[in-house]
Formats: sequence, C-alpha cells, structure tokens
Amino acid sequence: MIRPGFRVWLPAALVLMLLCAGAGAQVASLPAPAPLDAPPPKATGTATGMAYLVLKAGPDPSAFVREPVIEYRLDGWSADGVTRFNSRETGTTTAPIRELVRFQPGLARALLTTPVGETRRWWLSSAAMAPGYPGMPALAHVLDVTVVGGSDPTKAPPDVAAVPEEATRTPSGLAYKVLASGPGGARPSPGDIVLVHYTGWTPDGRVFDSSVTRGSRASLPLDRVIPGWQEGLQLMARGDRFRFWVPGALAYDPAPVPGAPLGMLVFDITLYGFASPAQAPDGDVTKADPDVLPEG
Repeated sequence: MIRPGFRVWLPAALVLMLLCAGAGAQVASLPAPAPLDAPPPKATGTATGMAYLVLKAGPDPSAFVREPVIEYRLDGWSADGVTRFNSRETGTTTAPIRELVRFQPGLARALLTTPVGETRRWWLSSAAMAPGYPGMPALAHVLDVTVVGGSDPTKAPPDVAAVPEEATRTPSGLAYKVLASGPGGARPSPGDIVLVHYTGWTPDGRVFDSSVTRGSRASLPLDRVIPGWQEGLQLMARGDRFRFWVPGALAYDPAPVPGAPLGMLVFDITLYGFASPAQAPDGDVTKADPDVLPEG
C-alpha cells in the first residue's frame, strides 16, 4: 500500500522490541501483587517450573489458541516491584507465536497454556523470561495475562474475489464494509501519521503483506500511501476495523512497483490512532496520541 520511496518493512533486529513494546521503557506504575519473588502455596505448578493462579476463568477450559497469531493483554512486574508491562497503555498485543517462542519462551508458554478468555497470574523465574526484553533485570517476574484469541492473518476472507453487494461504494470506485466499530470521534486528516494493523490479499486469496504477521502495528504517513488507503482511512475513527476493496486505479496500476500486485486488492485495516507530523516528528503516534484505543 506504500508508494515508491517509502519503506515499511522493519529490520528483524527490532522484532524483540516490537513484541515487548513498552517493556524496558518507562510505563505507568500498576499496584504490584504479592508475593513477587515466588509463587504462593496455592499456585498451580507446571512441569517447566512456572506456576499460576486463575484470576478469572474463561468460558471454555479446553479452548486454547492454535492459530499462528495470538492476541493478549499483559500486565507485569519484576520482583523489585517495578511495573514492566501495562496493558492500559499498550492495549491488546497481537504477536506471531513463532516470534514469541523465539524471544519470550516463558511468556509464550504461559499464553499457549492459558485458555481463551481466561486471566491468569504467572510466576516466572529470570531464566524462564530469557532472553527477555531490552533492559530486563535478572529477576523473577509476575505476569497477569489474558488471552483474547488467535487468528490466522494469511487466511483470506470469503469475499476477496469480488466486491459483495452489501459493501458501500464511493464515487472513486473504492468499496468498504465495517467489520468493527470503535467509540467514534475524529478521523485522520490527509497529512497525518496513522497507526494501523492491516493484512492485504489479492482476489485469488493470496496474502501479500501483513503487519499482523510481523507482530507490530504500522505507523505510516497518510500522504505516502496508495490513493485507496488515503481515501479509506479518512473514513475511519479510532478503533474502527474496515475491509476495503481497492481497485487497481487506486492501488498500484498507475505507477507499478516491483513486487507489488496489480489489479484490485483487498485490505482489512484497524485504525488505532493518528497524529500530525508536528505531534509525532519521529513517526511514533503512541507518544503523540494518548488516546490511542487500548484494544486490538
């Protein structure tokens, strides 16, 4: 969706920071649970040495995420009482499981053994946290995790082949439908930087780009994306998730880009926030926009 000359693919070395956004940086303090250095006697131990308490049971104790991408909320503290993760600030995290297993095996194990919809408090040793997040102290951690669900962003929706009748069409030829609505409010302006998650497919169901599989929301200048995105994102408010059918004339057909598909493209886009370049001069919308929706 990016015009020539603008690169959005992120270096692999940044994946760890993206998966652990907020960790290692200053986050708002949360009341720390007790105990922090070791699990209480009533905690359930596991064969890996980790232990947990169920804070809120899920609707189905046998429902675990098996898709390649997991969505979760995470609050966490190191044993010195410092808040390391705050889901009130970061919202729901979407991450590829394979990257979590690589960089945060203890967290991955906790998430994959917590049923969907359940909240558990996990006690992890410093070894279980390794290799961990940037700046992580060599201390035990307590993590409150809630598994929201799983998804397969590479699986095409059933209506990618053609614009469905129920979709709304604009005079330009763009078509869209609302998949989920946020609380409403302001919409981006043409010069804003937007914070989004997205997946794009060709009409034959092939996924050709996805911020979800990379495990990080994309921060993009609206005036540097394809015309279909420029028009479509200005229809969205924070928290909205739309599906767009972008005709080739509003995508890459007028100015082909090596490796970019031609013809109609289909995108699922969730808008989390937006800010002007003056508010976010380094492109970090989350620093400029304290009202970024805390879910998704």
